[in-house]
Amino acid sequence: MIRHLESENIDKQKWDACIEGSFNTSIFAYSWYLNCVAKKWSALILNDYEAVFPIATKTKYKIKYAYQPFFSRYFGVFSKTKPSEKLVKEFTQAIPDAIKFIEFSLHESNSIHDQNAEIKEKKFQVLSLGAPYETIAKNYSENTKRSIKKAIKSGLKLQKGIEPEKIVSLFKTTKGGELEIFADSDYKTLIKLMNKCLDDNRGESLAVYDGDKLCAAAFFMFNGNKFTYLKNGITEEGKTKGAMYFLIDSFVREKADQSFELDFGGSSVDSVSQFYKKFGAKDFVYLQIKINRLPVVAKWIKKLTS
Repeated sequence: MIRHLESENIDKQKWDACIEGSFNTSIFAYSWYLNCVAKKWSALILNDYEAVFPIATKTKYKIKYAYQPFFSRYFGVFSKTKPSEKLVKEFTQAIPDAIKFIEFSLHESNSIHDQNAEIKEKKFQVLSLGAPYETIAKNYSENTKRSIKKAIKSGLKLQKGIEPEKIVSLFKTTKGGELEIFADSDYKTLIKLMNKCLDDNRGESLAVYDGDKLCAAAFFMFNGNKFTYLKNGITEEGKTKGAMYFLIDSFVREKADQSFELDFGGSSVDSVSQFYKKFGAKDFVYLQIKINRLPVVAKWIKKLTS
């Protein structure tokens, strides 16, 4: 039986044990992660935590809707064995009727066909670090190899353990301003998330300096054998000198030949995905699902205001 429980009624120990032991474990689905990125979340739970499905919700104009929080890529069904398409559909159909609009993404192990849902493919990129560094580096693009050499020749230096506040500040003043989607509260959430990862030994930070000037920084989360590239920031001077190429290459060099994967966090935006592919990363596909249960009038209003 699939039950719906609010976060405060969920046995967090059983929940996290399910995520930890699942076939498709993901850092995005742990209770502590959900607590960081979503003000309100609930879940669908099969029997005694045999499989779980997190749901983050908000309310707008008295309409309750499910969404994908910033800094999380996807949710979906998490279980000890690969979720069948039938099970995924059973979970999505069990989302409470009170949630009138649904738009979030499913883990890449989840597949679904539903005539009542709008389904869109999205991509992220992963680099296997299981081979020796020299083998991995052979698959770098020529541009990547040149940029790394340029960074070394420019005298850029790597530093570990930069504070989350500095990474977020660099991101905010460089890339964040261009995106115009993050509020101050989102930046606070990001700092909170990074600090939680560090406290639980699930995070690492790296910075690149040009003399005493910070020109690039990045934060990596860790779960199982996978590192996930959470956020980064880079100055225009850092771009010119190849600072981010140098940073990622340094990370790859350190973690190579240890059966790890580097999940770049991913993007369906071609210019971003192509940057990751310059290191030899491969595309993985996951699904974004949208279900509109709004009354006809409300659907019409939403179209006008979207």
